[in-house]
Amino acid sequence: MSFEGKDKVLGEFLIKFTADRPGILAALSNVFADHGINILNISVNRTQLLLHFVVDLTNMDTSLNDLEKELKKFSFVEWVRYRIVEREAFMVPSMIMPTFRDRQVLVVELEKVKDLLTNPEFRRIIRDLGGIYDASLLRNSNLGELIKMGGQFRGGLGKVVLIERNGTITIKSCSELNDKHVMEELMIEYYTGFLSQILKSNVEAVSKNYEGGIAYP
Repeated sequence: MSFEGKDKVLGEFLIKFTADRPGILAALSNVFADHGINILNISVNRTQLLLHFVVDLTNMDTSLNDLEKELKKFSFVEWVRYRIVEREAFMVPSMIMPTFRDRQVLVVELEKVKDLLTNPEFRRIIRDLGGIYDASLLRNSNLGELIKMGGQFRGGLGKVVLIERNGTITIKSCSELNDKHVMEELMIEYYTGFLSQILKSNVEAVSKNYEGGIAYP
């Protein structure tokens, strides 16, 4: 899950409750609402008895310490943990694990992805995923069909389009991230693996232009 935090103070609250019974979610949500806190997302893990709130604290009329005490007053609350995130955008994993092609996936914070991009093993995994998940669907397609379908792909942080001209494939992206290079670097690895599987040959980027795209011969 990705959240826009520009000019806002965003926070996460993880609340452990003792038993699953009606009214818990409403009671906790009312505490946030009473103090001018806007709830952006709620996830419930009934197996582990956990509630995860992503909230906008910009207009909060109390202190975090007092808010924590108020949440702990309920008999069904075992403990409360929270963190404040003052960034223009951040991503958090959902406690109800999202899936892609029937597999569980984990969303990683943008800052963590930046660190991981320097790791060759991480880049190899992203490249392999491009070949496994997308190429397997188009393995018997010709180049024209590949490009036509490529225009329908979506990156997790923006729109991705593949264009073929005179035997060269150019990948272009449209992202609202301030640091577009994060998406670009991920895209390079993902589609290198994808094109290698489709074209049945080793594919490497010959030029990287973050304004015009990445070209593959």
